[in-house]
Amino acid sequence: MHRLSLEYLESYDAGEFPEDISERYGVPREKIVNLNSNENPYPLPESILRAIAEEARQAARYPNPSYAELKRKLSHYTGLPEENIALANGAGELLSHLCTLFLEPLDRVVIPLPTYTMYAFLAMLRDASIAFVEPHGRELYPSLDEILSAAEDAKLIFLCSPNNPTGAAMVKGDIMRIVAGTEATVVVDEAYFEFCGRSVADKVREYENLVVVRSFSKFFGLAGLRVGYALASEKIAELLEKIRNPFCISRIAEKAAVKAIEEVEYFNRAKDRIIQERERLFNELQKIRGLKPYPSEANFLLVKLLGIPAGELMEKLYRRGIIVRNVSGLPGLKGDHVRITVGTPEENRRLISALREILA
Repeated sequence: MHRLSLEYLESYDAGEFPEDISERYGVPREKIVNLNSNENPYPLPESILRAIAEEARQAARYPNPSYAELKRKLSHYTGLPEENIALANGAGELLSHLCTLFLEPLDRVVIPLPTYTMYAFLAMLRDASIAFVEPHGRELYPSLDEILSAAEDAKLIFLCSPNNPTGAAMVKGDIMRIVAGTEATVVVDEAYFEFCGRSVADKVREYENLVVVRSFSKFFGLAGLRVGYALASEKIAELLEKIRNPFCISRIAEKAAVKAIEEVEYFNRAKDRIIQERERLFNELQKIRGLKPYPSEANFLLVKLLGIPAGELMEKLYRRGIIVRNVSGLPGLKGDHVRITVGTPEENRRLISALREILA
């Protein structure tokens, strides 16, 4: 019989997707603006598309489970030895592996709120005891002292920087104070770190209890191919490599990731455009009555709704072929909120125009 605890676990809600909105509202797929999942809105360079097409000819063959070429490229990109790198089928799989690696039933896991809901979901699959640390007053993140206090006797602590859904990045010194102040393993999710440029990855060789998790989905625009990696001490990296599926990344995804690192300057230029658009979008949203955007160091903006329920706003945007993420009800967030991915200039203009019309 299956574990009865799973009956009380809610599935992860990834929001609406273009094909859903197209079918439901009759909006042509090519007309939909998808600002739901914090993806890179710019097309991949031709060199990556050619590499994918060429590697697809070998799809009948398994990839080499050592992923030596990708590890060499990641070592150069991160400045860390290959022995400190572990791979997985997306960052989400690494988070799952970390729970498998460290958690026994009823072990204490500390999760500051609001944040990415998969941390709690994956810890609950291991029957862990979750200690949520909520913000107070108008703050969007708990204080450092509150996190440290909750971390006593903890086995794992999940930190997200820049944080999803707020977009706020933690100060490096604050993260390291938590790492140094606990015996728990501190997992720092840096899926969006390229957009803020601050990382604690250089500390993983010094602190055995620090693990950094990263993704190729956001900055590198490979969300559909699922590639993630962890940076950790040699021992933890070795264990993560031991428990992963030997063929966890397809040979097509590996080749795309290798080529993406080679094309890092292309992605840096795209990042600069995204940051420029993020600031313009933030300024325009501030001018619309009933909206309160929060500053962000990621590729998205959290917006509090002051004059319209989130459900009503979402419905009106869907009918106009625009998708944003309704994060109302997320633990740690009070009131109605939406999260908006920074799109291309044209996509952002369509969003602003629709919001002005809806909230006029």
